[in-house]
Amino acid sequence: MATIGQFRPVPDGYEGTISTLSMARKVRIVANEKKKNEDSPDFFVKTGQCDLGFARQKMSEGDNPKPYLKVFLDDPSFQEPIWAALFDHGSKADLVWSRPRRSE
Repeated sequence: MATIGQFRPVPDGYEGTISTLSMARKVRIVANEKKKNEDSPDFFVKTGQCDLGFARQKMSEGDNPKPYLKVFLDDPSFQEPIWAALFDHGSKADLVWSRPRRSE
């Protein structure tokens, strides 16, 4: 897994930076205050006035499950949209991504 972002918790979500080879942007992950139903995202991913994606609250698997955000990101510079995960460590949070394995 590669860390592609570092964030800090703020009252309505997270603030930080996403850095890849093609992008370096200040980003906000803000709570969706107007959720219409269970399928609505829990958070929106924004940079300036632009939307980069959304996030949903999830629990990790295993003996000691922990909460995290499953984050969907799309940008014209990406070959295709990506899924990442934001893991909160108290005073900071890391956005990590792994390239999907190709099926042969």
